Amino acid sequence: MKKANDGFPINVELVHKMSYLPVKLAELAEKNPTGALELLTAWGKGTKPITHLWNDTLKLIADAS
Repeated sequence: MKKANDGFPINVELVHKMSYLPVKLAELAEKNPTGALELLTAWGKGTKPITHLWNDTLKLIADAS
């Protein structure tokens, strides 16, 4: 079974999360501004890895729906 990043020196899934995190944070900001600000602050301070930020963002969006 091939992995998503076979042949690439970088993790394609991580690049996807990094590039779409601002879009998802903007979506979250419309539904839960406080949650979005907390995650944005964590991202800016570097206190949470991208994967945790991505998962937390998606969870808060789902919770707000």
